Amino acid sequence: MNSKNHTGAAGEMLVCAFFLSHGLEVFRNVASSGPIDLVLVNLETNKSVPVDVKSFRSPYVRADGTYSLGQKCCLRDDGVWQVVYVHGEQAPRLPEGFWEALGMETAE
Repeated sequence: MNSKNHTGAAGEMLVCAFFLSHGLEVFRNVASSGPIDLVLVNLETNKSVPVDVKSFRSPYVRADGTYSLGQKCCLRDDGVWQVVYVHGEQAPRLPEGFWEALGMETAE
């Protein structure tokens, strides 16, 4: 397994731990590829969302010193929520409306 695969797998596991700590059920895709990485389920509201995790070792630094990830957190056209995890950060970066889609006001 190359380091890119390790970065992705480690990021997915850390994101799983984050969502588990917020009381959600987490199901991982066991296939090596596919359109989603996780399915999150809120048993209290009976709502679920598919999630694609994008992991980065660190943000890309532009020539002007600002940071960019190259990937945005969003709700994709296919209905999959894309979250971004930067290694070393406390929590994944979530798109606006993510918690509401699970029937939660906020996880803070």
